[in-house]
Amino acid sequence: MGKDVILDLLYPRRCPLCGEILPYGEGRVCRECLGKLKRIEEPRCMKCGRTVEQEEEEYCQDCAGIPKSYRRGFPVFYYREPLKKALYDFKYKNQREYGVFFADCIWGQYQEELKRLGLDGIVPVPLHRHKRRQRGYNQAEILAIQLGKKLQVPVFPHYLRRVIDTSPQKELNDKERMHNLKNAFAAGDHKEKLETILLVDDIYTTGATVEACTNVLHKMGVKDVYYTSVAIGEGY
Repeated sequence: MGKDVILDLLYPRRCPLCGEILPYGEGRVCRECLGKLKRIEEPRCMKCGRTVEQEEEEYCQDCAGIPKSYRRGFPVFYYREPLKKALYDFKYKNQREYGVFFADCIWGQYQEELKRLGLDGIVPVPLHRHKRRQRGYNQAEILAIQLGKKLQVPVFPHYLRRVIDTSPQKELNDKERMHNLKNAFAAGDHKEKLETILLVDDIYTTGATVEACTNVLHKMGVKDVYYTSVAIGEGY
């Protein structure tokens, strides 16, 4: 009997969406819960990745009105229940094991597209050191490491630094979010010369965080920035 089998028997997995114990061999999520998630479908915005109404539309309303500096995004689900609670627990309640399931979701939906990007590295959106110390981990880094294993691309957790401990984005409107993140990020340990990177975060709302990170990365010499996230907001 393998080590993983023994661990599953001693410490059975729980569904990240409903919290119920999963039957052995069920996988990482209840089939019923998985069916409740609202997945991003084609046609997608050529910039942020949200679903657009008409196939001839290149960009969603948000991206058409507010130009973005990154190349393209690869979100998997819309940010709504029951995913909201699972991401909250992943982020704030030490449910680090959920990162394997979330990375599997990204990989399952976008593996072929991600392979074609010619990535030099994967960079997680950084936490400020105060939040990192308080929380004990960075959920974006957990996702990035899992994706790095699948893509066989190196992960650079310290390529960016968060130099300002900003207010939670969810408490702010669009303009406040952009102002909140102005100068919040800076170059970190970047001895490696990367030209094409995948920026990883758990949630993309208005895109202010990804945009702020992209601007810094461009100044560092990165040519093309793509992003992926577990969830994306439904627009404003």
